[in-house]
Amino acid sequence: MNKKPSISFFCPAYNDEGNLPVLIPKTFKLLRQVCSSFEIVIVDDASPDRTGKVADKLAKQYSPNVKVIHHSENKGYGGALISGFENAKKYPYIFFTDGDNQYDVTVLKEMIKYIDKYDVVVGNREIRTLSLKRKIQSIGYNKLIQFLFKIKNKDVNCAIRLLKREFVKKIKLSSSSAFLPAEMLIELNKHGAKVKIIKVNHYVRGYGEASGGKMSVIIPTFLDMVKYYFKVMLFSQ
Repeated sequence: MNKKPSISFFCPAYNDEGNLPVLIPKTFKLLRQVCSSFEIVIVDDASPDRTGKVADKLAKQYSPNVKVIHHSENKGYGGALISGFENAKKYPYIFFTDGDNQYDVTVLKEMIKYIDKYDVVVGNREIRTLSLKRKIQSIGYNKLIQFLFKIKNKDVNCAIRLLKREFVKKIKLSSSSAFLPAEMLIELNKHGAKVKIIKVNHYVRGYGEASGGKMSVIIPTFLDMVKYYFKVMLFSQ
């Protein structure tokens, strides 16, 4: 892409009071460099720590480019992503990652190269900073998603993506759990989106505790996957 794009960036944040002060300044500097115009939306998913207050301070510091959406109650990872899509709505392209700062947002420079030929650019983690248990869970989950929904992505939960807004408008997202990133890819595939997969790095979380391996996350994700499969994949045939 020769012309600089206009991008709406958002990040869901939960227990990220120590991560946002690193992620947001870095993202602001990046977007100011590669975009003609941009916005940054932080989605505070009713975090019990100081995430909301830290986000408000950053919004004031980087005004008017940064704003914060506060959830009065926790909506889950999927719900936070949906809130991000609903509120980061100024520009034709949407770029998002998680507030835990485990991805290098400068990969956007590489993603932009493909946006003329593709509708969506998604990351694929070559090396994942996960425990052995989480790696086994992740491999099994990805294999199951590929088998059930016939998609090629090997890393359906990689949380760094650049999308054309016009395609986001075409899909309907409903999951409140961590199934939503996979649901997004399945829906994009159903609507004929051209998807480019690129390699990205995954880093150790600098602050706070990851919750992806907890049963409180795994069970809702599995239930949403089953519900989606029967509702959309079977009953629509």
